[in-house]
Amino acid sequence: MKISSILLLFFLASYSFGAEEAKEAYQKAQEFEKSGDTQNALLWYKTSAELALKESTLSADTLQKVQEPLIQVGKNSVDGYDNNITNNSIKKIIFANFDVQPYKSNYLLPVTYDFHAKNDRKKSETKFQLSFKKQLAQDFLGMGEKLYLGYTQTSWWQTSENSAPFRETNYQPEFFIQFPYPYEKTALKAYTLGLVHESNGRSGENSRSWNRIYLEGIFQYKGIFIMPRAWYRIPESEKRFVNDTQGDDNPNIHNYLGYGDLKIAYPYKENLFTLTLRNNFRFEGENRGAVEFGWTFAIPWIKDLYGYLQYFHGYGESLIDYDKRIEKVGLGFAITR
Repeated sequence: MKISSILLLFFLASYSFGAEEAKEAYQKAQEFEKSGDTQNALLWYKTSAELALKESTLSADTLQKVQEPLIQVGKNSVDGYDNNITNNSIKKIIFANFDVQPYKSNYLLPVTYDFHAKNDRKKSETKFQLSFKKQLAQDFLGMGEKLYLGYTQTSWWQTSENSAPFRETNYQPEFFIQFPYPYEKTALKAYTLGLVHESNGRSGENSRSWNRIYLEGIFQYKGIFIMPRAWYRIPESEKRFVNDTQGDDNPNIHNYLGYGDLKIAYPYKENLFTLTLRNNFRFEGENRGAVEFGWTFAIPWIKDLYGYLQYFHGYGESLIDYDKRIEKVGLGFAITR
């Protein structure tokens, strides 16, 4: 379909109301197009469209449908529909664009190494994480807030074994609302209130799950981002029998993972350094915590793919290991950071 066909409706609408300037601009555009001067043709078609919109008394809804662009796929283009909603749906289908955004880091660590041997696994394994979010609503409370549905999945894969089984996978769906902090020149930039469920999808003695409500702040001090988070675990009933499928799978998890964490991020040129700290604050008794350090760095010959180094030491790397001490290092790639 020619460019002139797309803009013809603009000309017809303006011409019926006596917009001579739009008519003249449209004629100039046609002349440039016939001569092969596409750049000037587009310029005059745009001018004709602007004049048509200015002079026309068509409704805003009709004008929006008329100016809906066709979906470009190479030199040819997909035919448009009369209904603007249908056009938007087709565009999302073709480009697989449903406004899904990266959430937490998305990475693949082909090789990780645990410095402490475990009876149920090899020291080396593969670890990867997928995380995305979808905005559901915005400003429904009048505070500029955004409501999201988030999902994060982390897997530990025993690729060094013959059958290469997945040792553990943690699933973490959540709803959260992010509020921008309205006052300028303050360290606090935003805060988030969320509800998160986390489980490993297993049954029996290997089942692990818990539900939390959390509040997280996002602070910026010069070039450093500081994100403290506090959570409250939603209580569950105790299991009455050993093989009971109902009840708390890990009643003492707070003794190892505590009641919150602290994340620190420092971007420097094409590098991003992150540090996550967690502690149960039982300094007089059994003090337990964890530290995770991450470094993502640019790969010069590959675009939009980063190298990723991760080090973890402490408790709670995965749900199945929430009460086991892990010291592990991994190297791989990050798609988002």
